[in-house]
Amino acid sequence: MPAQDLVLFDGDCAYCNGWVNWIRKHDKEQRFRFAPLASPEGLAMRAQHGIPDAIDSIVLVSGEAAYTRSDAAWRVLKALPGFGFSGVLLRFVPRPFRNWGYDLVARNRHRLGMKDSCELPAR
Repeated sequence: MPAQDLVLFDGDCAYCNGWVNWIRKHDKEQRFRFAPLASPEGLAMRAQHGIPDAIDSIVLVSGEAAYTRSDAAWRVLKALPGFGFSGVLLRFVPRPFRNWGYDLVARNRHRLGMKDSCELPAR
């Protein structure tokens, strides 16, 4: 099995958990693994890649690189079967516009979830 990329997410956010579950559902090749930002692994990866504590984003750790915000999102989409073209299209939207949209959702994500906290289900 090839090395898995790591997706770090807000473990206290039902909306984020919903997206993690959506990625898992479509990740037929099990390309990704997941950890909350505040978990020991999440904290270690954040320290290793210089990602600030105040980050309000998913983080994709792929190889020696870490990506946040819309840069993480389009890379995840591109890797999922059936969504690669969407990821490529999103990549061509200028980063300031992509990040503006990403940040708008991120700021309001707790209102979009259905409960206050969530658990990462077993695969």
